[in-house]
Amino acid sequence: MTYLHSLSQPMMLRPIMALAAGQRLMLGRLACALKRLGARGWQGPLTILCIMLVIAVSMGSAAQAARLDDELVARDNTQQMPDLRSLAAGTPRKVAFFELMIPLVVAENQRLIEQRDWLLAMRKRAGDGGRDYSEREQERLNGLCEQASLPCDVTREDIGVSWNRLLLRIDTLPLDMVLVQAIEESGWGTSGHARDANNLFGMRCFRRGCGIGPAGREYRRFESLEAGVAAYFSNLNAQRSYAELREMRGRLRNAGQPVRAEELIPTLSAYSTRGNAYFTTLYDLLRWNRGLMRTVRERLAANGALS
Repeated sequence: MTYLHSLSQPMMLRPIMALAAGQRLMLGRLACALKRLGARGWQGPLTILCIMLVIAVSMGSAAQAARLDDELVARDNTQQMPDLRSLAAGTPRKVAFFELMIPLVVAENQRLIEQRDWLLAMRKRAGDGGRDYSEREQERLNGLCEQASLPCDVTREDIGVSWNRLLLRIDTLPLDMVLVQAIEESGWGTSGHARDANNLFGMRCFRRGCGIGPAGREYRRFESLEAGVAAYFSNLNAQRSYAELREMRGRLRNAGQPVRAEELIPTLSAYSTRGNAYFTTLYDLLRWNRGLMRTVRERLAANGALS
């Protein structure tokens, strides 16, 4: 099986069709054109013409279709949540869910790693007495402070905030922790707010019209799955409610220990009102699904689907 995270649906959900995506696109454009002609009174030979053109398109060069498929994939750089209810509950749905989510989480972690590495380089330069930030560096520092919800006042010589505070908020999250929270909060991607709002983490908003659901307790709506994943990371990395998580992660890093889901899950008390029952559920999901997560991740990596 081929795994391509840049497609708008996981591979398991793509039906096997006689025509390549590029050919289907050409047929779609043809149908629109024929519809316009029909509206103008060209009813007579349209049926014959349509049949001839469909045959011509379906017999087109496989190489041309493949090239057009590549163009479509390149254009589609955001993902919308597919309806995983079409898959049988159990392994088929789980694999599709992991195929969809793992590349998104890995990409967000990679983005944070790159930001963190840059910040560490800036801090080292400052510590060596070489502070002299260019305008571009000042802009980037201000942007990272805004991302971390910290009141920086970046100048040519200073960032106006503790480096340690900033680095606590620009950091990665364990892949398996992110996945089990997404599983629990979205019912393996089948909840209404997952399907209709690209919101797999049950994130709420409380202003009328801000999302979907009952007024006053709406779920946030995101334009894409990428945006929903980024918002979840921002929530845990910047909101006051998750300061304990960031402190624990920082202590583990400073001690040279791995940052694991097991250590961070107990710091998520602000995420649910269920208390220890919520933690138990996440631990159970870890235990039951960690092997499959690892298998899917290894397959995705082998197929070049992870950034």
